[in-house]
Amino acid sequence: MSPTEAVAALLRAHPGALFVASLGTATSALRAASGDGPHLYMGGSMGSALAVALGVAGKRPERPVVAVLGDGEAVMGAGSLWSLAGIRPANLLATVLVDGHYTITGGQPLAVPTAFADVARTLGLPAEVAASEADAERLARELPTPGLLEIRYDERTWPGPSPFVDPPVVRARFEAAAAS
Repeated sequence: MSPTEAVAALLRAHPGALFVASLGTATSALRAASGDGPHLYMGGSMGSALAVALGVAGKRPERPVVAVLGDGEAVMGAGSLWSLAGIRPANLLATVLVDGHYTITGGQPLAVPTAFADVARTLGLPAEVAASEADAERLARELPTPGLLEIRYDERTWPGPSPFVDPPVVRARFEAAAAS
């Protein structure tokens, strides 16, 4: 499975959701899978996408929100998992694309175990691990929220468009989508 296929599964599972993606692979995969849809792409702020998604979930409690994180992002912003477990927004699904590398900076190994689902469970959150596109779609649909879905993939080719986006354009498009 590729990251783009994983994100396409998330889009199918939650077609009306507001998506917040971390920089790098998550943003590129979401842009490729959605045709550069009106999602919130966190260009240069590694470690903050889940915290931002918590804010979006609080501002739009009537809408499902999906945070798409890379594993490096999830490590850098791990404190947000504690916030997710404490705040418990009923409309937020955190997803972590896991390949064990900092892809955007040259493919360096993360050197931490792939234990995102285990950490979430320890914090009292429902969590699952998907290793196929079909599992990712099914689990994303079935997992209670707030929850965390760890998606392990092995195709490490770059997923598509550049992860660098024009922030004012991204903001305007996302705000229009969130208001509709």
